[in-house]
Amino acid sequence: MQQSTDTAYREVLKLSEALLLCQRELAQVREDQEPLMEQCSAWRAESATAQAISSHLAASLADHLSRAFWEQREPGAAIGWRRFVTSRWPRLRKLFARWRPTAAMVEAEHIRLIEASPFFQPAWYLQQHADVALACINPAAHYLHCGAAEGRDPGPEFSTRDYLERYPELAQSGVNPLVHSLQSTAA
Repeated sequence: MQQSTDTAYREVLKLSEALLLCQRELAQVREDQEPLMEQCSAWRAESATAQAISSHLAASLADHLSRAFWEQREPGAAIGWRRFVTSRWPRLRKLFARWRPTAAMVEAEHIRLIEASPFFQPAWYLQQHADVALACINPAAHYLHCGAAEGRDPGPEFSTRDYLERYPELAQSGVNPLVHSLQSTAA
């Protein structure tokens, strides 16, 4: 019995020594970890600053591209111009009844619809899709022509994929989901 007590006592001593060693190693790891945690905090702060700058630049770029696009258009090239004219001069309605908008006019109207939509956020779109920002493409025009077909969302509150799942016929027709949504709610 004495021998088993001595053996148990030795085991307890060994375990106590091992525990002390582990505690020292843990203290050393914590000490080594402290500067790393400080560096991580500094990187997080730098990352937040970079994100804020990126958001600001994306918003500025979106605003610039949007303004540049509308400044380059010919006056009266949008379908909205037709409505304006016929409301002011009713006699022109017959003339405009036979008139059909050109593809460029329809495109301009769709871009205008997208840009005016609360679901389209140009800064968000450029931030999410750096390739569009780097190409200096009008984000609304990109979403109209390519973005929707590629499954990109125009903003965080409109899911292109979800909308196309609800209206699968749009995918085959080539109609832009956001334009369809906006025109459906306006009708």
